[in-house]
Amino acid sequence: MHRAYNKHGFFSFSDSGVRELSCVKHGESEINAICRVLELSRKEIRTKGGVERGVLHGIVADDTAKLPLVSWEEREELVKDRVVLIENAYVKRWKGLPALYAGENTNVREIEEDISFPSYADLIKPRKRSIAEIVRCEGAFDVIVEGEIVSIVEEAAKRVPVLDDGTGAVYLVLRERETEKRLTLGLSVRARGNVVDSEEGYVLMAEEVEMRGEEFILNGIKNFLCKYT
Repeated sequence: MHRAYNKHGFFSFSDSGVRELSCVKHGESEINAICRVLELSRKEIRTKGGVERGVLHGIVADDTAKLPLVSWEEREELVKDRVVLIENAYVKRWKGLPALYAGENTNVREIEEDISFPSYADLIKPRKRSIAEIVRCEGAFDVIVEGEIVSIVEEAAKRVPVLDDGTGAVYLVLRERETEKRLTLGLSVRARGNVVDSEEGYVLMAEEVEMRGEEFILNGIKNFLCKYT
């Protein structure tokens, strides 16, 4: 039994087969999902036969997760900020992440009824997820992970911090090298990015990092004491 949207009552729990996006995995097929289109762009690719072909790349989301979307067909139903029902899609790994693919046998239908679906402003925000859940789901797109630096791995003149949230651990790679150098053992970190499956293990490719060291902890204690004493 799946939750077919919405939790406010328009849709109910049923055997309709509508899936949440939070844990679809590479190799799954016949996926039905209700989601909002957050981003969409068209790219031209050349097939093995030398034919130019347009491919739609985007991001879709429901109230559980965001997911990359690839459509091999031009689909007028796919419009930014529109809620759609995608039927008979499949999941493949794309750049180390699970991604939803719409093939020639996939149907896409606009949901025109007012179903109180989460807004674009709500869905564009990243969700906090545990490392254990992310690993179980074989990766995650645009999530927040909070934990501590428990190890620094030195490899090929690179230092790679290991982030542990108590449920599991991932390697942490930052876009800014200078920020990466400031990461030390025991430092509390809040990072936003994609968690991808690599040959070395799961890696959090962080776009944003907030470090919470001793100064952060002391300020928190001071604020607590000022408020309650």
